[in-house]
Amino acid sequence: MPRTMMPTPPLTPLALLPTAQVLPHHIIASIAQYIELSTTETPLSIKSSNIDIPIPSKELVPLAAVCQSWRAVVDPLVYRVAAHCTSSSSPYTFNSKHLPKLSVAIERKKQHLVRQLYLFIDLSELFTAESFMSFLEFAETVCGAMLSVYKLALIPTYSKYMWQASSEQDAVATMDISTVMDKFFTCIRSLTPNARIVTASNGSGYRAYRRYKKDHDHAMALLPGLFAERTTQLVVDQVNLSRPQVGRLVPGMLRSIYISGYKGRQTHVELIQRHAPWLERLEIVNFTVHAIAKLTWGPTTTSTRFYPRLKRLCIASVVGFRTKKMRQPTVDPFPALEVLDCRSSFPFTTSVVLGGGQSHLRVLKLRMDTELFETMERGGLLNEASYKRLEVISLAWAERSSFGRQEHSERMLLKSFEVGAKTQVVYANRLTIPDFDLVLPKIRLMNTLRVLDFQETALTIAQAVVLLSGFPKLHEASLFLREVPGDRSRRMPTAEEVAEFGKRFIDCQSSVSFLNISKTQFANSRRAGEYIVLMTNVLPSVTRVRIDCSTKIRSKKVCKGIKFALQRAIYRFKRVQEIQYVGED
Repeated sequence: MPRTMMPTPPLTPLALLPTAQVLPHHIIASIAQYIELSTTETPLSIKSSNIDIPIPSKELVPLAAVCQSWRAVVDPLVYRVAAHCTSSSSPYTFNSKHLPKLSVAIERKKQHLVRQLYLFIDLSELFTAESFMSFLEFAETVCGAMLSVYKLALIPTYSKYMWQASSEQDAVATMDISTVMDKFFTCIRSLTPNARIVTASNGSGYRAYRRYKKDHDHAMALLPGLFAERTTQLVVDQVNLSRPQVGRLVPGMLRSIYISGYKGRQTHVELIQRHAPWLERLEIVNFTVHAIAKLTWGPTTTSTRFYPRLKRLCIASVVGFRTKKMRQPTVDPFPALEVLDCRSSFPFTTSVVLGGGQSHLRVLKLRMDTELFETMERGGLLNEASYKRLEVISLAWAERSSFGRQEHSERMLLKSFEVGAKTQVVYANRLTIPDFDLVLPKIRLMNTLRVLDFQETALTIAQAVVLLSGFPKLHEASLFLREVPGDRSRRMPTAEEVAEFGKRFIDCQSSVSFLNISKTQFANSRRAGEYIVLMTNVLPSVTRVRIDCSTKIRSKKVCKGIKFALQRAIYRFKRVQEIQYVGED
């Protein structure tokens, strides 16, 4: 008997489909990324931790309902982050309505799209047989390994309050901690075999940690069991490490290490030293000056430990002060370093690190003190074009260094524009310069400068116009605008004053297209808005201005002042009206 063929449904002509359904995927992706950037939620910060969980924008969800093509593009953005808690009584941090849950992704069969997995481990319940079996049952519902997960975060939490009796936990059959954690990590490792970034954070707070310190230490001591063969990055936040734990980490495994807390204990230093030949990125927070210096100590008293592959070094919240008696490296320990970002007092007393970086540093960000500034000047490290490859420079005073700020600020500002041969980005922050008009003619004008950041150095609008007009390839600038010193008027500029200001700068040519106003210092917000419009009136290249003051209320008031100014007849011509002013909604 001949086989009958089922009739195929006629194809729908493209002309009959809605425009949205025939858009190419790269256009849909651009639309989704734009919406996410403009409407994204503030990352959820875990209490007492430096971990931020990126929250996908809820505005993306309706886009997935347009059609199958849109869903294929949007779903990987919506489900790329997921979190799960091992506890039946979830802690407060996990109850956040914004936190994307792994159970939701599994329910909708989207677990294969998860890229970042955050596990809240409730140590007050995990070591009970009932809780542990509950987690194993949950793991089975995942239906196989989550091969797409590249970032795994382990965050200990505690659902029991301090005053609750420990007898509640003792009433349930308690399993051996080592057995539990071994099986637990084996389970996680089988779920996320491709995890390259592993984070361990004490995100529960110090008081709760003291209550469950024994369980916490047992859990963290078995941390190496969480590592898969492909793990290359380790984040240790407020977690102590033991020597056996450091010894279990195979040398050469890690390419990136971030360590915060405990002021850089010996085990933290040994962990970094153990992986020194292979490290490409190192971030250390809340280390003592002595602990940072020890990172460069070699096996003998006169030798230096090298980091031959290290390209990025970030240092923040340094504890203590450097002394000349402290042992220092005799040669540059970072011969391949490209980014040196020191957000606290510089820990090295000699100029070996900074001097060695003259040939290879691309980004140099330093928080200076008077001693360091004078040392660099004497050593010729701040001479013109002394850093051959430098692209980004930021010289600012350290928070606890107030002596000599006004005396050296002018010289530091001028050096910021001189030290790099081909500098593209200059940050000039925390510099107090009483008479900026005297400094302006001395600034070295560069054809390579693309971005200028004066967020914490105050300028009048006249000074800002002259400064921005001096760099022919400048595209972006961040400014702190203020009144002319001594002007206490609260009125708006008259039509004659606006015309006179325009004639004064009629020959100024600028290329800057985007302005970010980070702070304003005027008699009132209405006047601040007026002077911002007046400044953009004489900068014909500006197309977008963002008002990003310290508070949302302040930003809204300045934006309102701009709207009032644009209603005046003196600004009612096409170019000024077409400038996009963006502020807090």
